[in-house]
Amino acid sequence: FPYTTLFRSRDLQIYRDTYELCRQLYGQMNDVQKHARYGEYGHAVSMAFEALDLIYVANSDQQGRTAALARYLQLIGGIKSRVRLFRELKVIPVKRSVNLMFLIDKVQKQATGWRNASQGQSRRGNANTGELHP
Repeated sequence: FPYTTLFRSRDLQIYRDTYELCRQLYGQMNDVQKHARYGEYGHAVSMAFEALDLIYVANSDQQGRTAALARYLQLIGGIKSRVRLFRELKVIPVKRSVNLMFLIDKVQKQATGWRNASQGQSRRGNANTGELHP
């Protein structure tokens, strides 16, 4: 009997942390210069919201979980690069970037662990029945 507990996405720590990342990025938008707000900063905010949506996908679609988490990690990596660049270009304050980088590192670790655990489950599965062994 395979055991999989499907939590509501909003109950997952990775969801709450990604939500906070979206909230912080979006909350800073009015403080960002206009050319950055409608350019790469705005794109980073959109990427964060897409990453938040991918948590729903990964949580509800066991077959597509690994792909959703791989895409999630790509998005988070892109956001991380942009935040680093925003800090260097003084688009956002250092303190704000430190807080964002902390959240980004946290969700990257969570997503990597979830992806690795999911890949381990699929490898342990019985090829004949498709059942997972705890």
